[in-house]
This record gives sequence, C-alpha cells and structure tokens, in this order.
Amino acid sequence: MARKSLSGWAKALILAAVIAAGVNAASAQYQLCASHRDIVAWLGDEFQERQFAFGLIGQTEIMEVYVGATGSWTVIVTDVAGRSCIVAAGENWEITVKPVDIDA
Repeated sequence: MARKSLSGWAKALILAAVIAAGVNAASAQYQLCASHRDIVAWLGDEFQERQFAFGLIGQTEIMEVYVGATGSWTVIVTDVAGRSCIVAAGENWEITVKPVDIDA
C-alpha cells in the first residue's frame, strides 16, 4: 500500500511540475519530453506500467496508453523523430467494456 501511495505521489509531483511550467490539456506545447526509449523505460522501472493501447494522431504522431497493475496510467504522444511527451497521467485505471472485433 505504501509503495502505491509513494508512486502516486511521485507521479503527481511530476505532473504538478509540468502544470506549473504552464502546460494545459489544450496546449500543443508539451514540457516533459524525452526519447521514446527513455520514457518507456522510466514508466516500466518507476511505475511498472506497460503499453495497453495506442492509436495514430494524423500522419505524424502516435498516442500510447501505459497502465500498471496497481491502476496507475500514463498517456504519451510520440512524434516521427522518436520524441515522446507525457500528456496525462493518473490512478485507478479501469476497463469498463471489453473490446470486440471490428470489421474494417
């Protein structure tokens, strides 16, 4: 329980720093960015988060959702150059509807 609380506080502290730097959800200017490899390694090492889902944003970016067994989650956006930015994170991730096969 203490580990979950500590990791939640660490993530909240990081997000508070991003918000204090002037980033908001509607802004295209991301502040907490690094190489995709570094962000993914950090999410795995610090929060035990693994990729849960991804989707394309136009032709130039991909959005990924990383989720941990404790319910922590992080959304990152990666550009074609491999630069990833954390755009949202939180706790209590839940799957409400099981995905079904969709014919394209």
